[in-house]
Amino acid sequence: MFLRRLIPGIAAAVLLSMTGATPGTAQPAAPEPTIQKFGTWSTRCDENTTGAKRCHAFVGVAAGEDKQRLLYLGIGYGPQDSDGDGQNELFLFAITPLGTFLPAGIGWSVDGKENFSQQFMFCIAGGCQTEILLSDERLKAMKNGTQMEVVFRLVGQGDVKVPVKLDGITKAIAAIPVPKKS
Repeated sequence: MFLRRLIPGIAAAVLLSMTGATPGTAQPAAPEPTIQKFGTWSTRCDENTTGAKRCHAFVGVAAGEDKQRLLYLGIGYGPQDSDGDGQNELFLFAITPLGTFLPAGIGWSVDGKENFSQQFMFCIAGGCQTEILLSDERLKAMKNGTQMEVVFRLVGQGDVKVPVKLDGITKAIAAIPVPKKS
């Protein structure tokens, strides 16, 4: 899908920011990301070395005494108009820990009403990742909802149900710049 090139970069940035690690010195340092908070949700804008800006709304969930990342959930625009309607589409993407049982996929439920699911796409050092196009109905349910439940399975631990509050999601999505048409 369209975010396949975007998600690994986001995953690497998230992983680096969570571990405090820095990339190798062979590459010029990119500017620090800009993060804005909107309730539970935030936006993150990164600028690459050529000055191109990429932004997404996100929420990160950590668990345990050592605050290990359990889920990184983001919403961002794909780099192009996938259905030819003249608008760039929003995608929901998720990053779960390594050890996620991939055949089970991942599921989302908004206020116990709107349910949708997706198979995982791939795993890299930062975790297992997937993305799904946000239809108008899904986006409306998320903006009008109060809580989302994200469900996936970890090997040896069974199903993991992660509650995600939706307060601030509308403002966070509105703060993401729509990509310019090329």
